Order: sequence, then C-alpha cells, then structure tokens
Amino acid sequence: MIKSKQIKEYEFELDYFIDESVVGYLKYEVTYEIVNVTDVYVDDKYRRQGIATELFNYLFNSVKPEKFMLEVNENNLGAINLYKKFGFVTIHVRKKYYKDGDALIMESKVRKDVYILAIESSCDETSVSIVKNGTVDVATTVNSQIDVHKKYGGVVPEVASRMHLENITFVLDETLSKANMKLEDMDAFACTYAPGLLGSLLVGLETTKTLSLIYNKPFIKVNHMMGHIYANNIGNNMSYPLLALIVSGGHTDLIYMESETSIEYIGQTLDDAVGECFDKVARIVNLPYPGGPNVEKLALNGKDTYPMPNLLSDGSTNFSFSGIKSHVVNLAHNEKQRGNSINEEDLCCSFQNAVTKSLVSKTLLALNKTGAKNLIMAGGVASNSFIRESIRKMCEENSINFSVPDKKYCTDNGTMIGAAAYVLYKNNKFASLNTNAKSHELLTL
Repeated sequence: MIKSKQIKEYEFELDYFIDESVVGYLKYEVTYEIVNVTDVYVDDKYRRQGIATELFNYLFNSVKPEKFMLEVNENNLGAINLYKKFGFVTIHVRKKYYKDGDALIMESKVRKDVYILAIESSCDETSVSIVKNGTVDVATTVNSQIDVHKKYGGVVPEVASRMHLENITFVLDETLSKANMKLEDMDAFACTYAPGLLGSLLVGLETTKTLSLIYNKPFIKVNHMMGHIYANNIGNNMSYPLLALIVSGGHTDLIYMESETSIEYIGQTLDDAVGECFDKVARIVNLPYPGGPNVEKLALNGKDTYPMPNLLSDGSTNFSFSGIKSHVVNLAHNEKQRGNSINEEDLCCSFQNAVTKSLVSKTLLALNKTGAKNLIMAGGVASNSFIRESIRKMCEENSINFSVPDKKYCTDNGTMIGAAAYVLYKNNKFASLNTNAKSHELLTL
C-alpha cells in the first residue's frame, strides 16, 4: 500500500507500507512545472521486488508536471536503469560531485497518453481492443466462434478464417463505438502475426497493415505468446527480473526476463503442450469443445483415485505431457475392454492433479535456478482455477511475488496484444508493411 503525505508547502513523500511498516519511500519537491525527485529508498530486505517501480508509477500517475528531474551517482547502476525505464535521460554531469564519482542530472518529460488499436485473430476469436499506455483496457470486443466449432469437436481452420473475414469490420466498429473514439485518434496499429492458423492470422494482419497505411501510423507486429505475457500489465505493472510460466493449447514454456525487452527460454515442453492434453482427455470422456474448461469442471467434483505416471522427473526445467496423454487413452481403452465404466469426474481430477504437480515442481525449480523473486503466469490454461491457485500457494510458501491476469485476459483477446505492442512502441520496434504471417515462431523481441 502506498500513502502520500505533505511534509512542507512544496515537499511531499510517498510511503510504501507492508504490514503497517514503511519499507520504502520516495520524496519529491514541486517547483512550478517541475517535479524534482530528491530521495528514493527501499529497505534491503524488500529490494528487487518492484517496490521502487510501484512508487514511481504512483508518482507518474498522480502528479502531472511538464517534466521530472533527479540526481544520481554515476556508479548507482541499478537506480540509473530504473530511471531509464521511466524515460529519464542524462542532461548534465556534475564532475566529482560525489567522493566516488560524478553526479548525473536526469530528466523525464511527461509523455502524452498512447492509444494502440490491436487485433487478435490467431485462432477462433476475432478480437479488437484499444489499449492506453499498455495498461488500460479502454474498450474490447471479442467475437467467439466456439458455438460453430463445437459441432466439429475442435477448430476447423478454413471455417475459422472465413468467419474472421465476416466479423472483423463489425468487431472493429463496435470497439470504436464503445470507446467513443475514431481511427484517427490511434497512435499505432498492432496485431498478432505469429504463431497461429495462417488463414486466421492473415485476416487480422492485412486489416492492421491497411489501417496503418491509410492513417499513416506505425504498424506493430506482436508474437501471440508475447501478448499472453504482457496481459499481466493490464491494470498492473510487471516487476523485473521475473520468470514467466506460459501454459496454453500450443505452449508450455518457462521464460526468464531480466527486463521488459529480454527473453531467455529456461524450459519448454519436449512434446505436447498442457492445453492440448486437457483437450485430449476431454475427448476421451466425451466432453464438448472447448475441452479444457469442461475437464476442470468435472475435476472439481472428483477424487484422485486413478494412478498417473510421473512426469519427466529428470531434474530439468523442461516438460513432457505425451506420456500422461497416452496413459489416459490406454486406461480408458482397457477399462472399456473389461466392460468397466470410467468415473469421469475421478479421471479428470487424477489427470489435473498430476499435470498441476508437474507445473508446480518445474516452475519452483526454475525459480531457484534463476533466483527470480517474481513469477507471472500466462496463456489460456492460466484461467484454470485449480492450477493458478496451486501456483499461487507455491509462491506464498517460497516468498515469491505472483501475478496472473484476470481470467478474461488469459484466453485470446486483443487487449493483451495492445499491452505487448506498447512495449514495442516505447522501444521503437516498428514493423514493415511487408510482414507476413507465420504459423510457428519462437518468442523474440
């Protein structure tokens, strides 16, 4: 919790409380149209947990001068990197100001709000969002094709792409109407270009490139998995360094991020993704599409009675789920051959428990390996309540800061693409209008 107090007429202090104790603060002075940050402090026990970042975010959101200024020792690299994150640049150097170095005078001019219109069409949802400053969902529309694909038991790529074509203009118009904004008001246009179904991706990609060309605004291409990661910034601010656990229909990855623009794969699935296995189990017990949420519902009322195999207990931070998928298929087949019925609730519960145990143990191993004290969870499977609460419990037991998006931002949506696009916008990572869609691509920035 952050509380603001006035010390003198022009002097203020922001205090960061944990359990009613101040563990950090930021002091500043207001002089005409300038805010001068005079002191920033975080208790040693609470450093590298994003407290200073939260204090600066609070300051930037509550005070609106023409510019912010501060002074810092040139050797205080940690502080300098933090200030650069908020747009501070060195404008003057005071030579030998400190005993051990020069003083850097840094300045950050207040930026105007940035509005990005983002389109997501990688699979079977047509979604358009307008996102402000990468954290505020101004307006979002999602047109789902679930009812159409349900009768086929899964997504039919040709049908999905045709429905995107039919729906994209209506979804775009509805989003603009909700926001009471025009296309001319946007600062950039963004979309998912990879990975996903090629036909579906092309609809969103060509629409976005056309808007960028017509309105002469930057075009930003976003990797779908990057979108899932930065969904954690919606109404929030991710703290670095962090470990990201991505769990979806096509991915199960552990990614270490030293900063918002660094990516290092720590672990990946060696075969099947966790979401794919949920869908397979759903088909085995004759549950409708989408399978994952329905498996979760049955598991809530089941008991862990069916034996499940150990999942890749090799001491690595990689995952493997093909074994448990085959095990459930064979188990159901053998029971049927014997004339026995399957207790669907117990089977779903046993499967979900085994998968969750693997996710928890591998994630903890990766946290210990990297030393990260911040964990985020992302992807469609992150909406599974049992899995997210199991991960949360592990984090509480190990003093790890845990973040997971609201469930509506876990499944595919344009908001997450807009959140990721803002990071690229800040770093001038704009794309060519020659960009093409890709069905597969590792996450890069």
